[in-house]
Amino acid sequence: MSMYYLIVNEEKDSGCRVAKGIRAYMQEAGHRVVIQSHDAIDIQEKADMAIVLGGDGTVIAAAKKIAGEEIPILGVNLGTLGFLTEIEKPKIYPALDAVMSGKYTIEKRMALSAELQSTGEHFFAVNEIVVGKRDFGRMVTTSVSVDDEWMDSYVADGVLIATPTGSTAYNLSAGGPILSPAMEAVVITPICPHSFNKRSVVVSSQAEICVKVEKTRESYVDEASVRCDGEVCAAVETGDVIRIRKAELPFEMVCVREVGFYQKMRSKLNRT
Repeated sequence: MSMYYLIVNEEKDSGCRVAKGIRAYMQEAGHRVVIQSHDAIDIQEKADMAIVLGGDGTVIAAAKKIAGEEIPILGVNLGTLGFLTEIEKPKIYPALDAVMSGKYTIEKRMALSAELQSTGEHFFAVNEIVVGKRDFGRMVTTSVSVDDEWMDSYVADGVLIATPTGSTAYNLSAGGPILSPAMEAVVITPICPHSFNKRSVVVSSQAEICVKVEKTRESYVDEASVRCDGEVCAAVETGDVIRIRKAELPFEMVCVREVGFYQKMRSKLNRT
């Protein structure tokens, strides 16, 4: 008997109707299934897999809780875009049959960790870490170093550091490149830079990236926020330094392989 967590975004699955149907289907096949809300994930025991019902945000929430537990995640898309989700809602049950028959592979995905130097606070991100302006009207100036070598400075809405998994999220909207999720790399992308010649840079996943909040004008202090996967983690200002590295704990994604990454990319981005 295999053990599965079924992690549900109840805003997208009202009354857990889809989740309860999956649980009944898998229990009938002789497996144990525990349903949990994505807002209250509690990993009490080892499981063979976590099946996540929702969208990319739900998968990210699960990945943050499960990273390092060696519990692979199968994402089922009940949302809209769903780059991180492997299965669309109409194909849930064929995918479950494949999973229960062992017909799947597992991809290890890298994540990011950050340290705010002034306080020693640590943060974790699956998609991206953004150091960006706190208020709507003002830009911020940041300088970025890679392995202690100054790379560039940006007068912009901010700068984001994205994983290959996150390259199709905010990074893509900001004009950054798409990276294959299997790559070991990090992309640095300025957000709405004041200068037209500022472009994304892709660096090794082994690099340490240092972002320092500078001063756009002498008359005021630049105020910014550190956001991890869209969530505000800390308020920073001129002089603050954020050090970002590949996280020690990866997370694992289940691939049923009915649709490959590039086919998914074309479909999701309306390229065909």
